[in-house]
Amino acid sequence: MNLEEFQVKKSQNDSDNQINIDIINSPSKATSIEQIEDFLKNELLKLNINQPINLVEGDKNSKILFFYGKCDITDEKIIDKASGELFDKMLSSIKLDRKQISLVSYIPRGLSEFDSNHKMNSILQLINYRLIELINPKYLIIMSNYCIKMLLAADLSSMSLRGKWFDFNTPNDVVPKKCRVLYEPSLLINNPELKKDAWEDLKEIKKQLGG
Repeated sequence: MNLEEFQVKKSQNDSDNQINIDIINSPSKATSIEQIEDFLKNELLKLNINQPINLVEGDKNSKILFFYGKCDITDEKIIDKASGELFDKMLSSIKLDRKQISLVSYIPRGLSEFDSNHKMNSILQLINYRLIELINPKYLIIMSNYCIKMLLAADLSSMSLRGKWFDFNTPNDVVPKKCRVLYEPSLLINNPELKKDAWEDLKEIKKQLGG
């Protein structure tokens, strides 16, 4: 490589680094989901963790967003294995599938070890709020007590919140989302008597979607 080629390459690298610096200032300033993913990648690199990040599965423009709590370290998709099979059946029962919804895990897939890391949880709160703002769904479906605690900042259970619609908006979002709590699949597997309540919630979701 001659001097001229080196200078061109260095200029390109400097430009790339400047973009990363802009991204890591705050996830709340991100204008795309990809920028948020780059932000998180940079935060993880500071911890010597280098792994691909995919924060949103399904249709990123869907009018319904399902928000899960946290995945198992071995999960290959958000809500996997037996829970995933049941989740797919729940969606199918109201004529939906994963391709038609937005699906997010509060603790991103592959990062379950950070669920008790206060610094990372603060970052993830900003990330998840911004994801909701960017996806901008009409309906927000929250699954798991963990997700209720972290998203709603409330120490309440899914059993106490399910069965009704309520408004939710992030600190920077002036347009509230219609929010509903749905039992997570693993809870239904361990407590099959709750499936009747889950079916009532699913029917209400279908009704709101015009089904």
